[in-house]
Amino acid sequence: MAVTSVERFFVPQPIQYVQALPIATVGLLVNIVCALILGNAHHHGHDGDYHHHHGNGKHSHDLNLRSAYIHVVADAATSVLAITALTGGLFFGWAWLDPTIGIVGAAVVAVWACGLIRQTSRVLLDSEMDHPVVQEIREALDSPKSDDGSRLTDLHVWRVGRQSFAAALTLVTHDTTLTAARVRETLAAHHEIAHVTVEIQRCHAVPQG
Repeated sequence: MAVTSVERFFVPQPIQYVQALPIATVGLLVNIVCALILGNAHHHGHDGDYHHHHGNGKHSHDLNLRSAYIHVVADAATSVLAITALTGGLFFGWAWLDPTIGIVGAAVVAVWACGLIRQTSRVLLDSEMDHPVVQEIREALDSPKSDDGSRLTDLHVWRVGRQSFAAALTLVTHDTTLTAARVRETLAAHHEIAHVTVEIQRCHAVPQG
């Protein structure tokens, strides 16, 4: 049966410091390399995926990639803590340092995990319709009193990155020249809008609201 870090304060377990220290060091190096690779992809890798409609230079932050990045960074941090504990135990006989570091490492991982859960929960619960970008879209497109009489009848906005959003919308209009491309051009100034799906419904008259 595995012994928890708390139990190891009271029931010390034998530790092979000489063998464990090189393994922990190799683990740290691997995690650093992975963090560098994922960190670079985190900032640059999805630029073309979500911004091809607008061509702007902002980088989206995919939450799946972010979770992988946080995972390896957390592993690297716990590897540093493990090396600290093993060094203290090997050279100074501080056996209590190992379970202490285990608890600290668990706390670090828990804090980072909670932060990621808060971000992803808004996406999973579809709770972005109170974001200011929604009102920006409405102000840009919902113009029933204008010459083209366009009316935004349906709008759905969700987060696709840390500061990037996708939108699906329906416009009712009697303007026969209005196209989805024109709608995307109208929204191009709002750089946080990474992708737009547009449905246009033609009518002879648009009810005034």
